[in-house]
Amino acid sequence: MHNGGDPQDEHRMKMRGKILRRSASFNVAHAVDDLEPGTGAQSIQRALTLLNLVGLIAGERSNGASLSEVASISGRPKASVHRMLQALIAMGYVERLDEGGYRLGVQSQILGQLAQKSVDPLVTESESSLLRLAELSQDTAFLTLRTGSYSICARREEGFGEILNNALSVGDRHPLGIGAGSLAILSELSPAEVDAQFEANAQIFAERYPKVSIAALRDIIDRARVDGFVHNPGLFAQGSWAVGVPLKVRGSRSRAALSIASVPARVTGARVERLVALLRR
Repeated sequence: MHNGGDPQDEHRMKMRGKILRRSASFNVAHAVDDLEPGTGAQSIQRALTLLNLVGLIAGERSNGASLSEVASISGRPKASVHRMLQALIAMGYVERLDEGGYRLGVQSQILGQLAQKSVDPLVTESESSLLRLAELSQDTAFLTLRTGSYSICARREEGFGEILNNALSVGDRHPLGIGAGSLAILSELSPAEVDAQFEANAQIFAERYPKVSIAALRDIIDRARVDGFVHNPGLFAQGSWAVGVPLKVRGSRSRAALSIASVPARVTGARVERLVALLRR
């Protein structure tokens, strides 16, 4: 089935997707920078941060995460990163491949299996919905969850079409407001709460998303309050357009959303209404 995607749009989506992935990794790496230096808690969290980075990077390549890339994204001296990785290797949380890269070790894999017993119900309960969305739309469907003033891609499912969306992968962490699902979550908050979220992330927006206009984000959120859905016209990843709807979770504040993303030709006009109808159903 041909999806009518412009090759240039696909190329722009892939390139911009790589930038967004790097921003997501940066956000993971610098999540603890505000802690007081020299504290035991900071050392522990930095080790866990490196563990997260290894998992994110190695999840996309068979040769694992290189030392130089982990050090570059984390902003830590290579020697310090190497020592911390060696400690994680000794405890089984990381392993080094013959090619020289790093990936999650057996102990991390066991933790992942144990975590499945207490995983957020939304992650498990959304699986069948995302599979249906991907099958019916032939595009990529996402579950986004809120974690404080950030959002994280908790699950994604790809349709059987020719277009694969590269802008967001499981584990990617961005400030609230980056991505259709994230914007849909914000659309359920009051204007004062939205302002508070943008203020909390003002520095990270300035450093990592300098081309993103907060005013434009507010316009999308205001429109979503009227329409009941978010339409993101490639605001973050050029060539990656998306629609998203907030999930209504009984007894819970807005913390989750579903979205579908593809190239512009597949997320415009009457097809937007069809995609939104699928998401709502």
